[in-house]
Amino acid sequence: MLKAALCGNYVNFGVFRLYGDNALDKAFGMFVKLMLSVSQRDLMDYPKLSQNFYSLLECLANDHMAFISSLEPQVFLYILATISEGLTALDTMVCTGCCATLDTVITYLFKNLTIKKKKRNHMQQNEAFLRILELHPEILQQMLSTVLNIIMFEDCRNQWSMSRPLLGLILLNEEYFNKLRDSIIASQPPDKQQAMVQCFENLMSGIERSLHTKNRDKFTQNLSLFRRDVNDSLKAANGQSPTHCTQFLDMMS
Repeated sequence: MLKAALCGNYVNFGVFRLYGDNALDKAFGMFVKLMLSVSQRDLMDYPKLSQNFYSLLECLANDHMAFISSLEPQVFLYILATISEGLTALDTMVCTGCCATLDTVITYLFKNLTIKKKKRNHMQQNEAFLRILELHPEILQQMLSTVLNIIMFEDCRNQWSMSRPLLGLILLNEEYFNKLRDSIIASQPPDKQQAMVQCFENLMSGIERSLHTKNRDKFTQNLSLFRRDVNDSLKAANGQSPTHCTQFLDMMS
């Protein structure tokens, strides 16, 4: 019911605050209570529950990111944890929704960090949101590792959706991404390492440090070629199994 109410496009939500109506705030509060009352395991084990939850979460991220950024640290971290779990879901709808939600969160974070660097008098309400992720960088790093692992070594059925948050994750965790890249390259046989180096160079070729649409589209094109070249390289490696390579990604997460 809550998903239908908030995602159904029945109401212009801007009028609530204009007229001092707290119905929308109460609905948001109910979302938080319902979410925290359900374990992450149950969210993934019950398909109807997971589909409705992740659809609602995607809707909130798209239209009410200010609300999500204002949540208590433990609540926001819980949301990120549920997104991380959903990225590996067998249900393509859930996985795709998690990618879209993560992309929205990453874009919001990237823009605000960019503004913060340019303006010292950054908006106060975003400070807590930014500090949470600055104090817990391992959360986004794990997601970066998960998405890269799925694209490189698994049967990725929604590559386009995965590519959208991946660029932002790389830009926010450049040092960590370089460590992942070096680990993957080192896991290859000596005669195949240069080919893997070239794959990663091609992936970031022509990519600027921005999340503009043109730059995103360029990265998505690069990623498609990157996945093809990586698969060709792994197949050509004598006796090299993709599972062996993923161990390095798992160690970094």
